[in-house]
Amino acid sequence: PESKIVLMPIFPRSAKPDDKIRLANGQINAIIKGCADGETVRWLDFNDKFLEPDGTLTKRVMNDLLHPNETGYQIWWENMAPVVKEITGK
Repeated sequence: PESKIVLMPIFPRSAKPDDKIRLANGQINAIIKGCADGETVRWLDFNDKFLEPDGTLTKRVMNDLLHPNETGYQIWWENMAPVVKEITGK
């Protein structure tokens, strides 16, 4: 009962923001976000950090436009670390 959950959206995939898979993920993420209560379940969305200013996803972050590479994992950690520290105190 004292557990804390960090809920994150499905990461962006496909190069272009108007790709139908990316749009479907956006709809799913909107549903998932509704599960967060801000206390026990915290919503953490930093998907924009994976994207270029025009909304495109590049191989600089995800080689196959789906799975994070080293740069993608660095972005993930940089955005997740403050929350982990806040929740755990470490």
